[in-house]
Amino acid sequence: MDIQVIVNQMIILFLVMIIGYIANKSGILDQTQNQKMSSLVLNITSPGLILSSVRAPTNGSLSSVIQIFLISIAIYMVLPIMGILLSRILKVPKEDRNLYQFMTIFSNIGFMGYPVIQSIFGDEALFFASICNLVFNLVCYSYGVYLISGSGKLSFDFKQLINPGIIFSIIAVIIYLTKYQMPQIIGETSDLIGSITTPLAMMIIGSSLAEIPIKEVLNDIRIYPYTIIKQILMPILFWWVLKFIIQDPVILGVLVILIAMPVGSIAIMFCNQFEGNTTLASKSIFITTLASVFTIPILVYLLFI
Repeated sequence: MDIQVIVNQMIILFLVMIIGYIANKSGILDQTQNQKMSSLVLNITSPGLILSSVRAPTNGSLSSVIQIFLISIAIYMVLPIMGILLSRILKVPKEDRNLYQFMTIFSNIGFMGYPVIQSIFGDEALFFASICNLVFNLVCYSYGVYLISGSGKLSFDFKQLINPGIIFSIIAVIIYLTKYQMPQIIGETSDLIGSITTPLAMMIIGSSLAEIPIKEVLNDIRIYPYTIIKQILMPILFWWVLKFIIQDPVILGVLVILIAMPVGSIAIMFCNQFEGNTTLASKSIFITTLASVFTIPILVYLLFI
């Protein structure tokens, strides 16, 4: 793995994000269009990307799928504890502790994670990331809702899981295990649709960041140590533990890099829905997303080269 290639990929993603930022400031994009394009990515182009990741027959095994699924469950059992510890270490006000825990658990897997994983590890790694995303959704729409809603009770709505991303992830698992050869026309269609996911997702992130006043972002000192701990120290800790369990370097890399992703945009969506601290969520997304351009190449260099 060539670190220069990884750095170049992150710079390219960053430049596309800047284009989205400029498009918003120029009036080409706005918040309404961001929401519509986000729906396009989540419901159409990302499922196409997931399907294209298993287009060619592989030497897929049930044991790999089960291993990723079980380890992902274990990760999402540990992350809440780390979120609690982080909020205590940083002396987060009591009213924001649940949000800090939420942001620590639910990183930007779908929007930024998929493009970055594909750029670093290739198409098969993207399929592994989609399995992790299954667990992400299970936890997000149960424990995540509990954290932000402040309802005091843990509930789960299976309807939230009936979406194209989950459905196509399950289809991809079936194709991976059965080594099914998709018809050429279906495979090429999914390739074409999936190929626009990366540039579109990064432009949406850039456009969304343009909605946040920079002055408000830079004055929250607590976010900076939080970013270093979340996106460098935590992934290194998980890598040190997981390397004794996982033999496949690609699977190990996928899980560690997904943990290192910036705060997910779903934090804002949940705060809007349940009247949470949208300002804090926006600031955290802004800083952690920009920081990831540097932190991800550093992690790849330290851990995988």
